[in-house]
Amino acid sequence: MNDEGKTCIDRISELPDFILHHILSYLFTKEAAQLSVISKRWQYVWETFPILDFHEGYFGKDLCVINPKQNWISKDGRRKIFNQRVKFMSYIDKKLHRFREKNLRVNKFFLSMTLVSNKLAPRVDTWMDLLADMRIQELNVIIRAGHERRHDLSKILFTMESLTLLILQSCVLLNSRLDRNAVKLSSLVEMHLIRVSIDEDTIQDLIFCCHSMKVFFLMNCVGFENLEICDHDKLEKMVYYSQSGFKDIGIKVPTLKELIIHNGGEETMVHEIIVSSVCQNLKHLSLWGIPIDPKWLQSMLTSFPLLEHLVLQNCVLQEFMKLSSQVLKEMHLLHCTKLMEAEFDTPNLHTFEYCGKTMPRLYSNNVSDYRTAELEVRLEDMNRLWFMRLKYFLKDNKFQDLTFSMTSISGEVISFNGEDYMGIQFAPIELNNMKLVAYSLKSINFAALLDSLFWNLRPRILSIQLEFYSSKKFIKGLLKSLVTVEERKCCCSQNLECWRHSLKDIKLINNVKGLKSNTVFNAMTLNNFTNFVDDWKTEAKRIAKSTAFVKDETLSFQLSW
Repeated sequence: MNDEGKTCIDRISELPDFILHHILSYLFTKEAAQLSVISKRWQYVWETFPILDFHEGYFGKDLCVINPKQNWISKDGRRKIFNQRVKFMSYIDKKLHRFREKNLRVNKFFLSMTLVSNKLAPRVDTWMDLLADMRIQELNVIIRAGHERRHDLSKILFTMESLTLLILQSCVLLNSRLDRNAVKLSSLVEMHLIRVSIDEDTIQDLIFCCHSMKVFFLMNCVGFENLEICDHDKLEKMVYYSQSGFKDIGIKVPTLKELIIHNGGEETMVHEIIVSSVCQNLKHLSLWGIPIDPKWLQSMLTSFPLLEHLVLQNCVLQEFMKLSSQVLKEMHLLHCTKLMEAEFDTPNLHTFEYCGKTMPRLYSNNVSDYRTAELEVRLEDMNRLWFMRLKYFLKDNKFQDLTFSMTSISGEVISFNGEDYMGIQFAPIELNNMKLVAYSLKSINFAALLDSLFWNLRPRILSIQLEFYSSKKFIKGLLKSLVTVEERKCCCSQNLECWRHSLKDIKLINNVKGLKSNTVFNAMTLNNFTNFVDDWKTEAKRIAKSTAFVKDETLSFQLSW
């Protein structure tokens, strides 16, 4: 090790404990352990680190197996798993007792384990008892069990006054009534219940007792059919995911700002959703898998004067829908069925997203000064009718920026024939920016795709986005087709001028690795751009092996028409 490295280690070792703990909190467990090793006080720092991460997978990949015999694991393998589980649980025992003896604080506690036997359940309750006096702030418990067993978690966790975040997942049972006087969650801000068993009365107890709670998240829980949330003066966000449907939902919370309701069952399982008009602060409404009556939806928009963000996904709509809102700013219609035509009176709407097999007729009476749209579409659905609807959609709504998120599952050939548009009189629609995001893994007719996009669109800027899951072959095919004139029938007609005849110049307008802004993009420089795509994809794969995040890249071109 050189002198510079030794100096760095010495400086790290001189840092106060709380700063070292703060640095470790931003690292993964393995990286935190490595940093602790290079500090001269590594053993003490690591032993007092206030974030306790107990995942059984760290001790053995097969600890999650409920019954090793049924998984054809050998006798020696089963013995190994048993020893690993003993080691895992003993490690938790020692760690928690050490913190208790030294009166150390626990900021975050994460436990993920499999209860292969009911005999292990009291061990979990003992750990909860130990945590109760450690001024814990965040608690995340994942319990797995077989044979439809659930663990009735110790109610002592509801006495942790310092707790700000509580997450309970999987085979946890909360079906016994709570003593409201014993619940001391006075600091709780967020509660997430995921796949737990809980009844309506216990839900009401928790809501009543957690006066400071701002976020309540229920996902795929069982034990109740109706849900009523009311009389809470702090709750701002309510998220409810139901895997099997529900009967009735009633929301009456004046402070509520965001409401998300997701029905994963049949739409016939949904009976009624009542969101009281007292929710005057509601700004975000998201509905998934729910049959929507336009009059009911319009009454929702009218009742909430601050509603700015509306999401309808996998909902069953009627063929015609008319919506009016003076404050709505964002609207997302994703995979909804039956809709054929919609009229919007939304003068302040600036972001619109649509995803569906067909393009309905969508038009607006009033439009804002600046509007963006994103269309998610499968390449095989982009036929003549789809592009004609797109033309009217852009003409009626006057969007300045347009994003196409394109996928392909069948690999069908995209074709474009200028004769299909004979007799259609129109002026090309000018856009500020058209972005293409492609996830296709199929090789298609790229020239036909560009002809289809450009037959009535004249973007000032064309952006091609590179994401980790983007197809390298697809992006390179687009680039090649953009500057390569092949021997093919021209798409000019009596009223349609081929876009290639109108396009005068293409220049890169952003700096990317190896390519500078104002670089001319043509057949002579094509290889430089395709090499960049190859290099970026290789680097993205390398980064993905070490981290979970790969930064997107964009090639932005100025098109001179």
